[in-house]
Amino acid sequence: MDVKQKFAEGVETTKWLTGLSQNDFDLLKEAAPQASQWGADFVKIFYDTLYTHHRTAAVFHSDERAEREKTLERWYLSLFDVDSEDDFLRSQARIGLVHIRRHVHNQFMIGIAVKFCAAFQSKAIETFGPRRGNEVAQAFDRVINAVVSLTAEGYEVMSKTAFSESTGAGPALIDRLIQESVDQVETDLLS
Repeated sequence: MDVKQKFAEGVETTKWLTGLSQNDFDLLKEAAPQASQWGADFVKIFYDTLYTHHRTAAVFHSDERAEREKTLERWYLSLFDVDSEDDFLRSQARIGLVHIRRHVHNQFMIGIAVKFCAAFQSKAIETFGPRRGNEVAQAFDRVINAVVSLTAEGYEVMSKTAFSESTGAGPALIDRLIQESVDQVETDLLS
C-alpha cells in the first residue's frame, strides 16, 4: 500500500468534501489581528474539556499540560498565516501520526473539534458582527473539518497498513473481514 498516494487521495477528497480553499486561509489572515488574540482562551477551553473527562484525560502524561497548551496555541496561530493550502494540508499528516501514537481516538478529536469551532463562531460573531463573523467562522470550520478529516483518514490508513504488514493480509482481505464483522457488531450493539 502506497501511504503517500493514499494521503494525496485523502487530501483531494477532503478538499472536495469540505470545500476548503485558499480563500478560507486568506479570510483567516484578514481576521488574524483579532482572532490571534483568542488563542489562550480557546486553548483553555480545549484542555479544560479534555482533562475533566476520564477517557480523554487518560491520553495525557502527568505534568505535560503546559507543554501541550503551548503546542496547541502555536498550531492555532499558524492557521492565520497559511500561504498554501496544499502545503498546510500535507503538514497535517504529522498530526494524525501523533494522534495514533498517543491513542487519541477519532471520537475524541471530532468531539473537541465541534466544541472548538462553536467557541470560535461565538467569538467571531461577537467581534465581527453576524455577517462577517459567520464568514470567518465558516472558513475556520472548513479548516478544522479538513484537519479532522485528514487525521481520521490517517488513523484508518495507518491501522490498515499496520494490520496488513503485521499479518500479511492484503487490503482486499482486510476490507472483507471488516465488512463481514459489521453484522455481528450491529447485532451486539442492538441487543
